[in-house]
Formats: sequence, structure tokens, C-alpha cells
Amino acid sequence: MDRASEAAAHDLAEVRKLIEGMNALVNSQAMQQQQQQQQQQQQQQQEQQQQQQQQQPPSHSLPESRSPSQAAYSQVNTSSPSSLPRQSESLTQDPNTAAFVAAAVAAAAGNTQTSANAHDAQLYANSNNHHNNEYSNSALPRPVNHTAAAVTESTSPNTVEPTPAPGIIIEVNHLLFNRTLYFQLAPDATIEPLITWLRVSFNDNSISGMVLQYKGFDGLWKCLLNRDDSLKRILRQTMKSSSMLQMRVPREQDLLSSGYTDRRLLALTKPGA
Repeated sequence: MDRASEAAAHDLAEVRKLIEGMNALVNSQAMQQQQQQQQQQQQQQQEQQQQQQQQQPPSHSLPESRSPSQAAYSQVNTSSPSSLPRQSESLTQDPNTAAFVAAAVAAAAGNTQTSANAHDAQLYANSNNHHNNEYSNSALPRPVNHTAAAVTESTSPNTVEPTPAPGIIIEVNHLLFNRTLYFQLAPDATIEPLITWLRVSFNDNSISGMVLQYKGFDGLWKCLLNRDDSLKRILRQTMKSSSMLQMRVPREQDLLSSGYTDRRLLALTKPGA
């Protein structure tokens, strides 16, 4: 029994040593882990501080002993926006500065008035040139511009615009060329200058006052037959009705469809006649 008890006691002592060794090993590992965690936390804190320092702009502190000019310069640069109007008010309170500003404003106003007078004079000269170049012969057709006309204000209150002579809007359709012209005629216009103008405008010397047709109020196409009285009569009727006079340079088939069968008239519709 003594040997057995001694062996058991020895084994128990060995087991205790093993347990103590294991506990010591576990404790040392726990201590190392805590130290590593503390070191990692310190490194993270240092990195955060460095990042914050990099994001903040460097502040350059000026030396305390500065000259008066340097102090004034730094005061202007570091002044808040609310202090700027006060500085401008102090400038305007200075009599010399106020006089200089008033003189500059007066000079600018004088230059503006001078340029405005020159511009008005140029407009008045252009207006006089425009009226001097008006078409003098009211019997000839005057082309009608359908684009928007620029309106120029007259600077002189005493200038009286001449009243334009009443005219009739004319539409002439060249059926062979498939072209249309719009212009204005006076009530007392005659055929000869009208035909001359149409020949030049359409570039067709074969246009004749005999076969030039107009559309009557009955809807029929009629030839002028080179008669001034017929042209004046239809112009006056059109002016009274405040309408547009439709005319055309017909082809041979157009004359036939409107009831004209005379060979001499039909021959005048051919190009080069």
C-alpha cells in the first residue's frame, strides 16, 4: 500500500506540474495577444493623427515683430468680407477721393453723350441718303420685299416722313419658267415700262404686252392687248377692292384654254417670238 500510495502521489504531482505548465503557457500567450492589440491600436491612432494633419492646411504664423507696412498688408488680406464695404465708405468720405470719382463720372458721361450724338448724326445721314435714293418714277413697278424691314427711329422731332404713293400689289407668274414675281404698281402705270421690267426680271425678251394676261373679278383670264386703258382700269378696280392683282405670262395652251384662238396671239407665246 505504501508503494502504491507513493506512486499515486508521484503521478498526481506530475499531473499538477503539467497543469501548471499549461496554465503558464496559456497566460503568456494571452499577455502577448494583449500587447499586440495595444500596439495595433497605437499604430492606428498615429495613422489617424497623421491623416488629419495632412488634411489641414499648414498655418504659417507670422513673427510678432512686423513693420507697419507688413501689418497693414496682412490686415487687408485677412479682413472679412463684411469689412470691405466699410473701407469703401471711408474712401468716399475723403474729399480728394470724392472729387476724383466725381470727375471720372463726369468724363464718362461726356464721352457717352458724344458717342450718342455721333451715332444720331450717322442715323440722320443714312435716313437722308435713303430718302434721296427713292424711286422717282411711280409708273414703273417697284419690287416688294417680303422680309422684315428694319425700322430706324428718327432722332429729329421735326423730320416728317414722306407719305408713299398708293400702290397695288401685283403677282406675275411665268408659266413656262415656273417663276413668280411680286411687285407694286401705281394706279396710273402704263404697259411699256411694265413689259420692259418683266423682260429684264424674267430674262425673257419674248414677253409681249399683247398676250400678258390678268385675272378679272369674274375669274377669267384676259389679255391686255397692249392697251394702257385696260391696265389702268383693272389697277383702279383692284385698288378699290384692296386686293392683289394676279397676272401671268401664258403659254399657247393657256391662251387656248382662256378662249383666245387667234394665230397671231398664239405665236407671241412661243420663246423667241
